[in-house]
Amino acid sequence: LNSLLLILCLLLSDSEEKPTYIRFLVSNSAAGSVIGKGGSTITDFQSQSGARIQLSRNHEFFPGTTDRIIMVSGAINEIQRAVELILSKLLSEVISMMLI
Repeated sequence: LNSLLLILCLLLSDSEEKPTYIRFLVSNSAAGSVIGKGGSTITDFQSQSGARIQLSRNHEFFPGTTDRIIMVSGAINEIQRAVELILSKLLSEVISMMLI
């Protein structure tokens, strides 16, 4: 997680004040956990980070995959915080599945 965030910061380091974005892929089921019931999780993540988080629509997949696209936009510090929140949520889902 920390190395991914470091890479993110290095990639975007020249645009500290400019709005920018990052896109990455998640499985359809993982997208559901990022969205949350009625959009509650994604709304909370946006409020906490200040970033805008968008997902491709259900069954709109990245070409050649069954993965959905997450786009996070805003200032670098907002994007970093949003990615931390998203990855922490996904990691907690994986851990909880392993414990079942």
